[in-house]
Amino acid sequence: MRRYSQCKVCGHRELAAIELAIARRVSVTALAKRYDLSTDSIYRHRKHMPVTLRASLLAGPGTDIDLDRLKETESQSLLANLIAIRHRLFAALDSAEDAADTTTVTRVTRQLHENLELTGKLLGDLGVGSVTNVLILPQYVELRVGLINALAGFPEARKAVAEVLHRLEDRAAKSIEADAKRPLFDATPVKSESSS
Repeated sequence: MRRYSQCKVCGHRELAAIELAIARRVSVTALAKRYDLSTDSIYRHRKHMPVTLRASLLAGPGTDIDLDRLKETESQSLLANLIAIRHRLFAALDSAEDAADTTTVTRVTRQLHENLELTGKLLGDLGVGSVTNVLILPQYVELRVGLINALAGFPEARKAVAEVLHRLEDRAAKSIEADAKRPLFDATPVKSESSS
């Protein structure tokens, strides 16, 4: 299929899922919201999608599916979504802590633990690198909650620490998301810092 360099959908990491949804006549508004695209982008992409592609998507998968490639892209998509959810959970945790809502803190912390556990399993299955990002460990969540709770009597310090942690988590999430977009096996040599 011909790809268009100006088309945001053509370059989207969820291109296959978007095209399948377009072929199945899923609402353009729903797709735009789900994949963080404009409705105009979806309409433009729909116009240059070949009819033969739509037909093959509706007919179902053929026998020439690259299962390894499918597993890789689905794993990367799952990881990116887990990261996005975890980012929202940390924001919800900050709000609950600010409101001194211990019930919500407990619920969100439980969800964070599940998110981190699933992320760990996914990373273990993928065998991605040997470096563990401390921000994905359940112990980090416990440390974070304890630190913010310990600063309850110092609202300005508590807010400052929460903002720093939020920036670190945001940066880590973007880094992990960028790593997830890279191929698992890249033949490009890595440039060492000492040689630059």
